[in-house]
Amino acid sequence: MPDSSVSTPYPSSPVDKAAAPSSSFLSDKAKTTEIDGIRGLLPLEGPGVVSAGRPNPETFPFASITLNLRPPLSPDGPAAEAVTISGCDLDEALQYGPSAGLPALRAWLGAFQGEVHGRAEGDWTTTVGSGSQDVMSKGFKAVLNPGDPILIETPVYAGILPALRDLNAEMIEVEVDDQGLAAKDLERVLATWPEGKKRPRAVYSNPVGCNPSGCSASRERKLEVLAVAKKYDLLIFEDDPYYFLAQHHIPSYFALETQFFPQGGHVVRFDSFSKLLTAGARLGFATGPKDILHAIDVQTAAANLHTSSISQAVIYGLLKHWGTATFLSHAAAVADFYAARRERIEAIAHRHLDGLARWVSPVAGMFLWIDLSPAGIADTYDLVRKEALAKGVLAVPGFAFYPNGRKSTHLRISFSIIDLDEAADLGLSRLAEAIRDRQRASA
Repeated sequence: MPDSSVSTPYPSSPVDKAAAPSSSFLSDKAKTTEIDGIRGLLPLEGPGVVSAGRPNPETFPFASITLNLRPPLSPDGPAAEAVTISGCDLDEALQYGPSAGLPALRAWLGAFQGEVHGRAEGDWTTTVGSGSQDVMSKGFKAVLNPGDPILIETPVYAGILPALRDLNAEMIEVEVDDQGLAAKDLERVLATWPEGKKRPRAVYSNPVGCNPSGCSASRERKLEVLAVAKKYDLLIFEDDPYYFLAQHHIPSYFALETQFFPQGGHVVRFDSFSKLLTAGARLGFATGPKDILHAIDVQTAAANLHTSSISQAVIYGLLKHWGTATFLSHAAAVADFYAARRERIEAIAHRHLDGLARWVSPVAGMFLWIDLSPAGIADTYDLVRKEALAKGVLAVPGFAFYPNGRKSTHLRISFSIIDLDEAADLGLSRLAEAIRDRQRASA
């Protein structure tokens, strides 16, 4: 994949922000802000050039980093091994680096995304952040002016709300059904948009194993959403951290967008290593139009210079050692692991909650989004804070996943790490008791 100025701050040939079709999505600030100062000089360093301010690596006490790998989850995976980071790779890991991420890691990610999503080289690239939420928050600032409207699938991953509130964004709720973002409701919202009011230019969706609803958008549903995006010229924020936790992969918006936009430029995709490799490394990445990702990198340069180079080197060392095939084999084993846990937690939930609740069985992710309307519960907030908590049960009330904090009949529980032999059965039996207590109190 040809590189871009995203990986070379303060480039000699800046991104032509007026040339790409995605440039129309850039916020006013993103159109006029570039990387400058010391950050802008770093790419010009080289042999015989005075340093722009990097510390001398001879003073660093680390000689190598060795990673001892666990035995694989997959029975056909490689034997337990060790990966060592040393030499030039270690030198790069210990030093200041490019705002977009280490070039070797970004090259691996670019090739990987092209292979997995079937995208040929083009006007797209990758950038690395301190978790996908980091690059997503910066992505919102790259395309939204303060007070701008944005379309949000609802219920929504609550982690995006602080960044949007910080922008004073007008969050327009679009309903989710059992296949995720509802294209018909998206069309309805846009078709009835008030005359003369600034129209939304972007829509946010978590399309696979949606947190919290557990719903997943089929290929057909994504094509319907893309058709609406084509009609109204929308940018899609595809937040997809659970993509590899599905046992059968559904084509992504990034994979499908060229059916409607031959030049691309209308999908920014966000991926995470947190669910597959390590959550503590805080490493995620975005894939999408070069000008939008460059606007993200400009913010990184100003805010935190770059994502931890050691985290990047650790992940790259593993990916380089494994290769794409072994990474995908590991991801498939992780998907099987969570699918088995889902089956067990659902069996327990049915035993205690049938007649009181219902939910969509998630094909990916690690949550159950439980609807208590069959029990006559109109708002789960008081139930969670009072009856459930008094019985030692902690769940997330549904209102937390609505941009406008409306009442909800739902609550969210996680099955990722709970003890399925005893604690899950006890917890769900107590939840059922709490629901019945609430029913009696309301009678």
